[in-house]
Amino acid sequence: MNGMTSQQRKLTYLGGILVLLIPIIALGLPSDGKDGTGGTLAQLRAKYELGEADLGDVDPSSATMNLVLLGMRGVAVNMLYADFEKQKNAKLWAEMEATTKSIVRLQPHFEKVWEMNGWNLAYNTSAEWDAVPDRYGWVKKGGKFMIEGVKRNRKSTHLQYHVGVIYQKKIGTADESTYYRQYFLHDPDPKFKGGVDHDFNPEELDNYLVAKKEYRKACDIEDTEHKPQHITDRSLFRSTPARCQFDYAAVLHKDGKFGEETQIAWQEALSDWTTKYGQEVFSVPIGDLGSGLKFDIRMEMTKDEIKREVASPDDVIHVVDIVEKYRKMVNYYYWRTRGRCEAEQLTSESHRNFYMANQAYKNQDFIKARDFAFAGMKGFDDILKRPEFMDLRSEETLVEECLLGVTVWKDIYRLSQEEPPADYPLKWLVSEYQGNDQLNKAVMKTFKRMYLDINK
Repeated sequence: MNGMTSQQRKLTYLGGILVLLIPIIALGLPSDGKDGTGGTLAQLRAKYELGEADLGDVDPSSATMNLVLLGMRGVAVNMLYADFEKQKNAKLWAEMEATTKSIVRLQPHFEKVWEMNGWNLAYNTSAEWDAVPDRYGWVKKGGKFMIEGVKRNRKSTHLQYHVGVIYQKKIGTADESTYYRQYFLHDPDPKFKGGVDHDFNPEELDNYLVAKKEYRKACDIEDTEHKPQHITDRSLFRSTPARCQFDYAAVLHKDGKFGEETQIAWQEALSDWTTKYGQEVFSVPIGDLGSGLKFDIRMEMTKDEIKREVASPDDVIHVVDIVEKYRKMVNYYYWRTRGRCEAEQLTSESHRNFYMANQAYKNQDFIKARDFAFAGMKGFDDILKRPEFMDLRSEETLVEECLLGVTVWKDIYRLSQEEPPADYPLKWLVSEYQGNDQLNKAVMKTFKRMYLDINK
């Protein structure tokens, strides 16, 4: 090499570079979109679905930003997060939203970014506003943000699950849920003219039914993409679609809907719980820890079915115990019993009678209120005395409804300056919960709100 001229050395170096470029080009040759084309790396990306298009929708602006930054993406993201925190603390909502969009352009496939910021918009930012319609607007922003995150990360079990959480819990169970559920079908934003925001509710469904669909998608991703979730125990995770159907059926009563529609909703909830979720297979560990032994169980699995699959009597007892533990963890027996009870016509009629009693009481039609309340008391007295439904005596929502009915019935006698009969339906339930101060306070709070309504 020392005997070479300068020009010869340059040519030698150039030749070496060209030789090294050959395998690099061979490895990195791009695919033309057909199977088996492109270099080794392109083929491996296609085989294992590692390309960006395989992960989700591609945002051209995201790729452009990463190219312009020349490897400084991490630094840029950290700076944006610092700006985000300052803007949030200063309540600069528009600037914060713009910063959030910049962050996800730089980290489109970092799921936590979508989850954290969607959650922040729907829960934290929305709480900073006084007017309920404004709060709902930010809840929508958070939900839409997570939906966009799912589009960019189609194989994300976690993001898909959290979309369901927004619909079920933020809209369905927040303090403002009465308004949020109305807004979900009749958006307060004037541009929707009292209709639905189809970007947030494409099929114009109840929020619980939308949540059910989103949870179902999360379960499907787990199955088809073999992407197990790490949010909660799998038995709880897989129960979410059926639980949403229960939520939907229950809220129909609160909305003043009874009869066939409600019964069908409860029957579907029961079917989802027993014939769909109840037949799902869960592979659970048995034997000593670390043994690696597993057994496939189902919530609707009978002892006879276990005996047919397990040889040893001791193992049968062990597996039966495991199945019971999983049933208790998801409150399986309660929801099955509740579904069977609510699907009956008498239960629906009793709910309706209590609802009509409350409405009549508010309208100061006390004779009708007393009659409806008594009919509801009589119906639930019969229901809760049945052996198959006795477990529901500890269900606080149902008990509170019954105690409120009794309170309305008694108060009407007080208003008439009469003593109520000494013996009446549900008297035993009143006695059973006489010492439960928390529950009785909740009943009186609801009753006083009704009383104040009629005296406005």
